[in-house]
Amino acid sequence: MMKKLALILGALCSGSVMANAHLEHAQLPYQQATAIPYDSTPYSPQATMPEQCRDPLVEQYIADWEAGRVDFNTIKSNDSIAKDQRFCKTMDDDGNIMEAEDCKLENAPVGYLWKELSDAPVVIGITNGGKSDHAPHFHGQPECYYAVSGRARTLADGQYKWMEKGMYFYIPGNTIHNTPITEEEGFGVMYWYPQNAHFDGFKYYWRKDVKNLRVAEEAFDRVDALRKAAMDLGPYGTNQDKFEK
Repeated sequence: MMKKLALILGALCSGSVMANAHLEHAQLPYQQATAIPYDSTPYSPQATMPEQCRDPLVEQYIADWEAGRVDFNTIKSNDSIAKDQRFCKTMDDDGNIMEAEDCKLENAPVGYLWKELSDAPVVIGITNGGKSDHAPHFHGQPECYYAVSGRARTLADGQYKWMEKGMYFYIPGNTIHNTPITEEEGFGVMYWYPQNAHFDGFKYYWRKDVKNLRVAEEAFDRVDALRKAAMDLGPYGTNQDKFEK
């Protein structure tokens, strides 16, 4: 019996067995490390396009918008967006993407809708939002906004600052951002991810995606405290009375 135990212990300690044990416990895809986000971009909305946001395709879209050549209904997607995806999108109350009939806000259960304009060479979209709440989130790609209509307060430099029509805003990667729309006039933005293409490769992180990663949960907690102080909003999903349709 003792001899058998010695042989087993010897085998477990051998290089080949230990190597196999290591391979059997290789990290699985769902075990990849979760990014730890910054609480807020250090930048604020501004009157000119930030250098980090410059892109010729985006600049042409904005020039057409400012010249009145396009509006939310007439602006066109480029050929990187499949023809069957060139419609006004919104979500139902369960978060499922759906078409907003006639591209009208009253047909958007969550109070906002968007169009995809480009998936390559850069991801670009445009939104039209009525009074509505939005969940704080982050992703690895930096993001830029250009306000096409209305105004709203957006998480910027550790505060909720007003962003108004004609302003630009830069959000570095892995940075929590959030723009509830509290004004009756609503708010619309053109958004893009500079030097990043193909949205299906992006990973969005919401509070539920960092559960039990306490340092990340605490970042979302601090954002919730800022929402409360600036707009008297509770955590996302608890403000239905303030955003009734």
